[in-house]
Amino acid sequence: MNVARLIVVGAGIAGLAAAWSARRTAARAGVALDVLVLERGREVGGKARTIVRDGWMVEGGPSGFLGGRPELDALLRASGLVDDAVPARAAAKRRFLYRAGRLREIKPSPLGFARSGIMSVGGLLRLGAEPLIPRSSRTDDETVWAFAARRLGRQAADRLVSPMTLGIFAGDARKLSLASAFPKMARLEREHGSLIRGLIARRGQTSSGPLTSLRGGMQSLPRKLAEHGGFRVRCDAAVRRIDRTDTGWTVSIEGDGTALEADAVVIATEPWVAASLVRPLDASAADALGAIPCPPVTVVALGFDSSARARIPDGFGVLISRGEDIRMLGNLWETSLYPGRGPAGGILVRAMFGGAVDESIGALDEAEMLTLARREVAQLYRLTAEPVFEHVVRLERAIPQYVVGHALRVAAVERAVESMPGLAVTGFGLRGVAFGDAAADGVRTGDDLGRRLATHRTGSSACL
Repeated sequence: MNVARLIVVGAGIAGLAAAWSARRTAARAGVALDVLVLERGREVGGKARTIVRDGWMVEGGPSGFLGGRPELDALLRASGLVDDAVPARAAAKRRFLYRAGRLREIKPSPLGFARSGIMSVGGLLRLGAEPLIPRSSRTDDETVWAFAARRLGRQAADRLVSPMTLGIFAGDARKLSLASAFPKMARLEREHGSLIRGLIARRGQTSSGPLTSLRGGMQSLPRKLAEHGGFRVRCDAAVRRIDRTDTGWTVSIEGDGTALEADAVVIATEPWVAASLVRPLDASAADALGAIPCPPVTVVALGFDSSARARIPDGFGVLISRGEDIRMLGNLWETSLYPGRGPAGGILVRAMFGGAVDESIGALDEAEMLTLARREVAQLYRLTAEPVFEHVVRLERAIPQYVVGHALRVAAVERAVESMPGLAVTGFGLRGVAFGDAAADGVRTGDDLGRRLATHRTGSSACL
């Protein structure tokens, strides 16, 4: 077998998926691929962080994924975790919004929703008129809020779509690009002329599977993939620079000055890290990557004993409307969602703070965050019980924000990569922030690069 070498920078799910996919694809073509993954942190997983302490399981990043994606299914099989996939409990269908001082369940039925008090009569009438709103002919990059206000009304944009955007991106709906952040919504208007008509036309069609997590936590997938994926991983290895050579690439590591040679390189880091590595190669691509904001997010996990059950509903969680005198973006009720998240009878509330609407949250230390979280959780649920468990995860740079112009920035990166054979860029900063999106993009990136390396090594082409 011919042997080629691939270096992947970044051991988040996208980088590990790319490493596994590239090796598998090259092997199928008869080329042995020596794959090394370099990770600047102490362990693999990227934003997927699972902390197990005192009988509680806390996710510092994503807590689940939508099942049914073939790329993710393949990674679970490769990692031996198929039987560890745990679908969310039925209670996950119950979603809540905190507005005007109280929790309001978002009912799926029109009558139930109308009675929730989330919207006024006028707002409901405007929402119901959505099928009558003509399809837009605008060609600019519309914000999520502008799209929602145009199609659903300003009240729905403020009271429904903005909190939803905070829950997914920790982002500002007035700044995020609809086409990049919620492409399915844009497609519904484009193909059906209406969101409601589009949803009715697609009723019964499912593009994704059930909400799912892993028995050992989300970090168990990157950990097992690193163990069983057939490639090597080196942690505490921050990459200083990447250089092109006459025969391929050289990757230099900080500290010991090691320079490693490779036939190809995948950059699978956060956008701001990728920008620093790409800058010596292509300044325009580096500028595009550096322009992707990654605001801070702090996750505070509070565990309560069974006495809190009368106050905290059984369901997915709650989003907080802005203007409610609460800094918290929302809560997930982890022990309602999946088994094994806490001791018997325990209730785990995971509170999120910060994001694009509250970047100053990063200035608070851990003690201040705990005080804030305790106070606001007590206010939210009118709770007198004290937490029996507490844990804080602070992310100085968290979820990438797909602000207006994101598609142009991604295109600039892709043009630069096309001009440099043997280089690829993946990760949640480009084509989807969800865990499943990043995993799928990593698989596709590795598959493409594996084919190129195999073609080059078998002599079918003069270049990658």
